[in-house]
Amino acid sequence: MNAPEAPRRRSNLDASLVDRTPPLPIAWYFDPAWFERERELIFKGGPGYAGHALMVPEVGDYMTLPWTEHGKLLVRNAEGPAGVALLSNTCRHRQALIMEGRGNATSLVCPAHRWTYDLSGRLLGAPEFDRTPDCALPRQALSNWHGLLFTGPGDALAALADFPLAADYDFSGHVLDRVQVEELPFNWKAFLEIYLELYHVEAMHPGLQKWVDPGNYEWGFGAQWSYQILGIKDGLRSQVSPHYARYRDTLLAYNGGVLPKYGTVWSILYPNVMLEWYPHCLVVSTLLPRSPDHTTNIVEFYYPEEIKAFEPQIVAAHQAAYAESAAEDAEVCTRLHRGRRALWLAGEDDAGPFHTPHEDGVIHLHDWIRRQMGQRRTL
Repeated sequence: MNAPEAPRRRSNLDASLVDRTPPLPIAWYFDPAWFERERELIFKGGPGYAGHALMVPEVGDYMTLPWTEHGKLLVRNAEGPAGVALLSNTCRHRQALIMEGRGNATSLVCPAHRWTYDLSGRLLGAPEFDRTPDCALPRQALSNWHGLLFTGPGDALAALADFPLAADYDFSGHVLDRVQVEELPFNWKAFLEIYLELYHVEAMHPGLQKWVDPGNYEWGFGAQWSYQILGIKDGLRSQVSPHYARYRDTLLAYNGGVLPKYGTVWSILYPNVMLEWYPHCLVVSTLLPRSPDHTTNIVEFYYPEEIKAFEPQIVAAHQAAYAESAAEDAEVCTRLHRGRRALWLAGEDDAGPFHTPHEDGVIHLHDWIRRQMGQRRTL
């Protein structure tokens, strides 16, 4: 087996950002007033990722969104972008939740009083009312990029117009396996800092660093996105993690010994939508800041239909390896958060130097945050 060609430590980051972008102040991770400013200036105007069209593949399919407390649902109705609507899931009568989970229906019926809506949210009937009230379910307009659905107000399609890896995030022929919701006890920026740097991989990821080559990568940056392409480590010949060894063995058995195109590709649309490429898997991960020290992460796993249907060992092996690395990332994020909190409580601040190119993604992130918050430093 010969490892595929891959770039080595390439980055198109503007070199001037290293000098004019210091690390963020400690207070920005803990000050409640600053957190509310972030929500107003960064997230309120963001792309508003709502879910993927593959969550509701057939007409009549619906899925309530757990990260909205099931207050919103996606429903396939053959109208709008990709034939999917994003509707309120609270009845217009007494605000009861209408639907639960995933399923297929010809109409949306509230169990409390049997108010019935069509798949576009129009109220069809209200028992015992002489005239059906004009009480449609609120709906939000959607835009569609490779099946990813956005509500805005930030224009995700414009932001991704120059993204060069769109072909690697082609969801054609894929199906949703599952969605997991994680509650994390640290600031959203700590999550992204670890996601957007390669400096910690050898120290914190014994299995992952035998899968990807943390010294063999390419960074790419746009105005509102970045990507990391990681090469494969030593043809996957050595592994210390049982989970990653199982993942390797199942993949190579399925591929007839042929190595995948990449080790992985990690991309982000700022401020909070991460797109992840793995062999025979695409992952969408979305962060929702809840407070300075509480972040919700929604992780969606998509596999080619034939893998999902006939190769469950690949799905299980991939998710076990993914969970191993995610737990290790959570550990290092927690350490960052605890150390910074100790400084915050002591009234102290600190900022170490960036490593370039290992931390080029963090430099780009910090510069973007400063610009959004009107705090960019100029030389």
